Amino acid sequence: MSTYIDDNLEQADGGQVSCRHCAQVLGDAAEPLRAARVTETDPQAAGPGVREPAELFADRAIILRRSFCPKCLTLLQAEIVPADEPSARRRSLTVRRP
Repeated sequence: MSTYIDDNLEQADGGQVSCRHCAQVLGDAAEPLRAARVTETDPQAAGPGVREPAELFADRAIILRRSFCPKCLTLLQAEIVPADEPSARRRSLTVRRP
């Protein structure tokens, strides 16, 4: 039996986290997106809602960091963050025991 984490991820009873679209294993409860493919691009790649250059608002480089399923390329997570910082979004899951 699996538990849905969100529209794209599910967690098996043993803690394994997989893509809900293609069943690709991505990680475990401690690191759910460990195997995700990560890209870093200019923030304007996020779409028309991000129009102005980041330099107008920040004193350091800003990037769009996106995590994708490596098998079906479903977008799993996106964040606009300072380029010199690790991901600000952390997921920590509790493994349910049967």
